[in-house]
Amino acid sequence: MNSYKKVLFITFLTISIGLLSACKEEGVIFEDNESIKEGKWAVEKPLKLNFEITDTSKAYNLYYNIRNELSYPYYNVYVTYYLHYPDGKKVDSLLQDIVLFHPNTGEPYGMGTGGIREHQLPVFQNFKFKQKGKYTYEFKQFMRVNPLKGILSMGLRIEDAQGEANKK
Repeated sequence: MNSYKKVLFITFLTISIGLLSACKEEGVIFEDNESIKEGKWAVEKPLKLNFEITDTSKAYNLYYNIRNELSYPYYNVYVTYYLHYPDGKKVDSLLQDIVLFHPNTGEPYGMGTGGIREHQLPVFQNFKFKQKGKYTYEFKQFMRVNPLKGILSMGLRIEDAQGEANKK
């Protein structure tokens, strides 16, 4: 693909993503993605997202949004998350193994065209937040290489679990 076609494709993709992200879906409480500069995720540079919970009586479903290059050299990525209450106290943290490619065949999971795949993976179902207010969700890569190349962005999506059940 020549450079003119690449520029047109990237421009089209950027505009499409912008337009789609501007339309808020019913039941979506929060969705944001943090780009990783040059696709090189340093251990010392965790990604932080802030969101607000106004209703603690509801249950929520949480999903990770991940964009990776097909050239990403591993079948998975280890990520530790840290969830902080509005008062700053840490609610929870856990090391998670996120599989991006089939471990035996190398077949990529996710949706996408060209050399990029996008994933939306369930993390917590029917999760209840105990406090109203602004939370911080932090992602830190825990692979054995620094910086980790090939992960382009990480994000979080929070949906009303009841609203999700009504869609089915």
